[in-house]
Amino acid sequence: MYLVIDKLTCRTANGADINADDPKLLQLKDGRGNIAPCTIILPTIAMETKLHLKDGEDLVEKFIENLDVKIHEAKDMMIERFNWIASQSADSAKFMYENHLMYGYKPEEGIISALKHGTLSIGQLGLAEALMILIGKYHNTDEGMKLAIRIEKLFADRCKEFKNKYKLNFGVYYSPAESLCGTAMKKFKNKYGEIPGVSDKEWFTNSDHIPVDCNISVLDKIEIESKLSGYSSAGCITYIELDGLVSKNIDALEEIVNFAMEHDLPYFAVNVPVDTCINCGYESEIPDKCPKCGSTNIKRLRRVTGYLTGDYKSAFNNAKQSETEHRVRHTNTMSELE
Repeated sequence: MYLVIDKLTCRTANGADINADDPKLLQLKDGRGNIAPCTIILPTIAMETKLHLKDGEDLVEKFIENLDVKIHEAKDMMIERFNWIASQSADSAKFMYENHLMYGYKPEEGIISALKHGTLSIGQLGLAEALMILIGKYHNTDEGMKLAIRIEKLFADRCKEFKNKYKLNFGVYYSPAESLCGTAMKKFKNKYGEIPGVSDKEWFTNSDHIPVDCNISVLDKIEIESKLSGYSSAGCITYIELDGLVSKNIDALEEIVNFAMEHDLPYFAVNVPVDTCINCGYESEIPDKCPKCGSTNIKRLRRVTGYLTGDYKSAFNNAKQSETEHRVRHTNTMSELE
């Protein structure tokens, strides 16, 4: 499994519109959206490349070659899907088109007049695990980051090329892969087994992120991922994990946000656990049982791929639950900010 048609979530963005009717509308956001997303599963390509490498071939170079093929296949899938959607009548979404909720709609031209202003997103999953397969390191190392940049530049260069050639808004998307992170991992394990640092867990790491269990500082997490976020034109996000004590140090939190802004992160989120004892109402981060009444009936609020839901243990699949529970807090250098 290399390519998967994916659904979209809140991190999505619209880049410059190659079909803008007016230069002033080049960066228009209202009335536009992502039309057709697709996610490339990077660890599968890396593993297949490694297993089928011929004598004399360089693993990294062959991977880049194979990835380029998959990016072109993703482009073909997107164009086919776009053309199918554009062939439908405006009656397929009558309210939307009659009320001009999508920018550029002209009844005489059909719905393609509006859809051409949207984005065709080529996404990715599991950059970290792919790097581990290829060079045995994540991108929190110089060697890993060098290869990560090369991979992201290939995505960006190809999407720019497709955008100019087909006059459609192709963009690089750092996929959230809410369910795909677990589905892809399950298929990977069934085929390749358990590999340390790659498939020794229940999920693939979200898009270009550093693995959630890597013990790095809050500032390092921001700095590392900011080096890659600029290659995404269709949506990305960087998270940091803090504990509940951050509420007592607002100045440090402000410095973290400013640091993220200085590193030009287009979308930045701070995750803080919020637990509530259903029995007595006590609120704080609760490990196993309520320190006030001893109850184990705890409601646990966590942010998972952009969503805040009642309780992540019931609202998300097993892979996302496991990923959430393995997160390492990036608070070990909060003292740097004090």
